[in-house]
Amino acid sequence: MSTAQLAEKSLDTSALFDRYHVGWTTRSPDLIASFHSDDTIFWLHDGAEPVKGREALRKHCVDLFARYKFGFEEGRMFFGADYWIFEWKMILDLVDTAGKPFTAKVEMLDVVTVNPAGEVTRKDVYVNGDQRRDAFSRAGLGASREQN
Repeated sequence: MSTAQLAEKSLDTSALFDRYHVGWTTRSPDLIASFHSDDTIFWLHDGAEPVKGREALRKHCVDLFARYKFGFEEGRMFFGADYWIFEWKMILDLVDTAGKPFTAKVEMLDVVTVNPAGEVTRKDVYVNGDQRRDAFSRAGLGASREQN
């Protein structure tokens, strides 16, 4: 296949990211899951096992949003024909063990692959473990592994 043919067939992964990211910013498990393939893999690389399948991901997001209130500080984004890479910081408003509120920032990196139908087939989320551990320890949350 020629380069021109590949370009004609390639997905607009930037536009797909924009639509997908709405699900995360609005905290909508149903919307997030709707962008994933039936056999999707969502893996937060913090020692947890990967979440497999669209419905399992939807349930994971329901639990995640019930447990944590977090926002995003967007960083660099890279787009290819069937992937995107997104650097961001998770912004968490927490309360320390003395009852004093604080804001934690935890660096994150998403590596996402999509199939020709535009479905997310895999999302790997890498977390800055030291920043996460420091924030959660300060808040008395222990070794919880559930984030984005």
